[in-house]
Amino acid sequence: MRVVYYSSAMTGSGHVVTGISIANGFRRGGFSVDYTLLSCNPTFAPLADRLDVHRREIPLEDEHQLSAEAAEHSVLFETLAALKPDVLLVDLAWYMCQHVIDKLPGRKILLCRQVEDRFFRIPLTAGLLEFRAELYDRVIATEPFRSSISMQPVDPLIIRNRDEIFARPEALGRLGAPPERPVCLFAVNGKPGELDDIRRTYSYLEEQGYTVMYSSNFEGGLFPAVDYFNAIDLLITSAGYNSFWEAMFFEKEAVFVPQPRRFEDQRRRVVECQEMRVEHNGADQLVRLVMDL
Repeated sequence: MRVVYYSSAMTGSGHVVTGISIANGFRRGGFSVDYTLLSCNPTFAPLADRLDVHRREIPLEDEHQLSAEAAEHSVLFETLAALKPDVLLVDLAWYMCQHVIDKLPGRKILLCRQVEDRFFRIPLTAGLLEFRAELYDRVIATEPFRSSISMQPVDPLIIRNRDEIFARPEALGRLGAPPERPVCLFAVNGKPGELDDIRRTYSYLEEQGYTVMYSSNFEGGLFPAVDYFNAIDLLITSAGYNSFWEAMFFEKEAVFVPQPRRFEDQRRRVVECQEMRVEHNGADQLVRLVMDL
C-alpha cells in the first residue's frame, strides 16, 4: 500500500512532526507500507531524515497555480499523480487540494486539528472557496473541538508511545544534567523569536534551583524532545498542537504560553483540554483506520 501524507504548512515544525508520528504508527503496527511525507516546508522537512521517514519537498503554490483551470499542471498534482497513493492523508490543506483531489485515484482522508469555522470558507480573488466534505472518504478530527463540519474523532497524534522514550538515567546522561537537580525544559518550535520571548518571561526559574535547558527546532534543538521527557520535571512551551498534546500524553507538569495563530486558538486549547487524560496515541488509531479502508 502506498500512503502519502501531504502538508503545505510553513509555520513551525508541527505539521512535519505529525507526518512523522503517522509513519511511526505504521512501523509500530508492523504494516508494510510505502510511506511518503510530502511537504512544502524546506526548513523543517529534513527532520524526517532523523527518524528515517521518506520525504519529498515541493514548492508552495498559490491560488492561481492551483485553480480549477490550472490544477492539472501544478507541481502538487503532478507529484501526487507520480506517487500514486492508495491513501492520501491531507493535513488541513483542503484549500490546496480542492481542484486536485478528485482527479486522483485512491482513498482520501482530511486530518483536521482545532480551527475556527471560517477556515472552511476561504475568500480568494476568484471568489469564495468552500470546503467540500464529499471529496474525502473520511474527515478526521485529531483533537477534541467544536466544529460545524462533521468529523470522526481520534486521539491526538503523538510522535512516540510511552514505552519508546529514554529512561530517566539515560535521558539525564544524554542531556548532561545532574541527577540531583530538577530539570526545566523550554521547548518552542512555532515561529522564530517565540522561544526568546517566553525565555525572558520565565528567566527567574534559573535562580530557583532548576537545571534549565532550551530547545527550538529552528536552532537544531532536541528532536524529538519527548525522548527526554523522563528527565524533565517542568516543561515550558507554547500551546501548539504537538507541544500541548505531547505534554498531556506524557503527563508532564507544564506551563503553557499560548501564541497567536491565524485560524487556531491556542488559548482555547488550554482552557478546554488541559483537564483531559489522553489514553491512546491517535497515530495508532489512525493507522488502523487507514488499513481498514
